[in-house]
Amino acid sequence: MIERSVVARSPAAIAATYAVIGTLWILGSDLLIYALVENLGLAISVQVVKGWVFVLGSSVLLYGLVSFRQRDLERTNERLDRALQQTSILQRIIRHNLRNTCNIIRGNADLLADDLPDDDGTAHRLETIRTETDRLVELSEKTHLLRDVVLGESSGTQRVNLSQLLELRAEQARNRYPDATIRTDVPDGVVRETDPRLETAIDELLENAVEHNDVAEPAVDVAMDADGADGVTICVSDTGPGLPEIERTVFQEGIETPMAHSEGVGLWVTQTILLKAGGTFTIEDNEPRGTTVRLVIP
Repeated sequence: MIERSVVARSPAAIAATYAVIGTLWILGSDLLIYALVENLGLAISVQVVKGWVFVLGSSVLLYGLVSFRQRDLERTNERLDRALQQTSILQRIIRHNLRNTCNIIRGNADLLADDLPDDDGTAHRLETIRTETDRLVELSEKTHLLRDVVLGESSGTQRVNLSQLLELRAEQARNRYPDATIRTDVPDGVVRETDPRLETAIDELLENAVEHNDVAEPAVDVAMDADGADGVTICVSDTGPGLPEIERTVFQEGIETPMAHSEGVGLWVTQTILLKAGGTFTIEDNEPRGTTVRLVIP
């Protein structure tokens, strides 16, 4: 029912309806004039009047169709605004309550660590509680960041020194993950007009490459090529277990379903920033093992 209504009011359907009505009017009125009016001068006068009637009728018809479409669009926008407002309120409530609840859980885990016997089994279970609690808080913050990126307006482009940006973000990641090896292969002096939020996208890729690795000392390579015809290419490669095929399908198709969903909120943040900047985001296999995320900045 809804799909038929949408199709019926689509621009193509409106144009086709107008073309059919106009064609029938012209052919029918011409045949009627030629059949009823024998005087050539009178026939020409009637044709002129008929033309003005057609213009007037077309104007009224188009005004009605456009006005109906405009009202329909306004109602849809109002529903979207209400939905976004309610979603924002719900997101803030969940984020606030989730953070408070996780803080309570983590605090009690710390108290249990002081009260219970210091054996390996207990320590491992308590560390699992702390880790998963911190993961929930981080997930809440990442979803908030993704919401801001998706719904927020870009502040425009700025001249960004991509060489300095990548080196700085890599250095920040080395300080945050001292057990990881983060190598850079970045030419000097690459400056482009782009979205300044690219900094956040790089941070998310580096964090994802280190934290989703399955080795004690993960290795990450950051490379940039500024000589490509399509723009500047930035690749972040890791040697981890690789992105599961079902998650890769989600990013390629851009759709989450109950059977195909991704836990990589950071990758969604990166992809959204790149697409809003007019760039591209692709996920590839890294040889011999791992994943490469390729960003192309126009």
